[in-house]
Amino acid sequence: MRVPADPIKTKGTSFAMPAASNNAPEIKLQVQGLAKLYGQTIALDHVDLDVRKGELLTLLGPSGSGKTTLLQLICGLQEPTSGTVIIDHKDQTHAPVNKRDIGVVFQNYALFPHMTVAENVGFALKMRSLPKAEINAKVAKALETVGLAHASERSPSQLSGGQQQRVALARCLVYDPAIILMDEPLGALDAKLREVMQIEIKRIHRETGATIIFVTHDQQEALALSDRICLMNNGKIAQLGTPRQMYDEPQNLFVADFIGVSSIVRGMVKAGALDTAIGTLPIAGEAPADGTKGALVIRPEAIRLGEGFCEGRVRETVYGGSELRVIIDAGKQEIIARAPAQAGDIDVGSTVRFGWAPEAARFLVDQG
Repeated sequence: MRVPADPIKTKGTSFAMPAASNNAPEIKLQVQGLAKLYGQTIALDHVDLDVRKGELLTLLGPSGSGKTTLLQLICGLQEPTSGTVIIDHKDQTHAPVNKRDIGVVFQNYALFPHMTVAENVGFALKMRSLPKAEINAKVAKALETVGLAHASERSPSQLSGGQQQRVALARCLVYDPAIILMDEPLGALDAKLREVMQIEIKRIHRETGATIIFVTHDQQEALALSDRICLMNNGKIAQLGTPRQMYDEPQNLFVADFIGVSSIVRGMVKAGALDTAIGTLPIAGEAPADGTKGALVIRPEAIRLGEGFCEGRVRETVYGGSELRVIIDAGKQEIIARAPAQAGDIDVGSTVRFGWAPEAARFLVDQG
């Protein structure tokens, strides 16, 4: 990896944005060449990213991918080694945290236990010396938005985890920051409550039009919440796109493996097909040159059981309510398929044929 150049000092500079067409969304945040080093370790490697006004963009990736470092650089909790952070056309790279007009929602809520819900939500406005009547009106509106108008006089200890997270979100919404950063905000909640809060966050985002950057390592959460997903790996952006683009059109094998469940069958191109351990498999469209190493990515819903050009042994079945996940050993290759939950003739240890329509499998060159 290359070592970033010295930081570029541009404090106080305003940047002219490119002229937008009538249909082009306004850019709220620009990250340009942002890098962060810890000694010789590169935590973030010259990242470029635009965040559109009013969108919910998720920073997704495994531990150590750089997503939390990027979040901290955006909100000013760390200084970059190089690069710029531009918010509303103004360089904020070296601005202190309290000057960036950014709200942050943390995983641990960070509520004041000795204050009521209303006092917690209004604290930032009180620090800004707003008139009491204005504070009360803004707090009431924020609590109504998150569905907690009835709990204004309660203490945080009297609320459930989901309710406390709503208070933390209301505390950001109340002063209308330019950007709201949410750092693993649902990580402390149980699975059922996480689903409820995902729906609430989508509703609040739709109703307020807030610009939200949401950090998570949970790919299902990212698919459910996001307008766009920024998937990170090794300090770089692996792919940026809508949830549907990330799932249906992964640009590399890391993305295909990280987003959703896939069967990834590796091999070498030979005579327009992929020569693999489970047989010669069709490649849709124009195949690359013979000798190219690559892989077919097949989603579970694309695999047809009981027919096709491959055969394997059912190693395990996992009941999921509406569906049955079927794990097949096909030699040295694991294949994951889905069947209706009512399917009663798929026994562990049985032999099953399977296949898929060629156009349902995505071929990717193996960069590894």
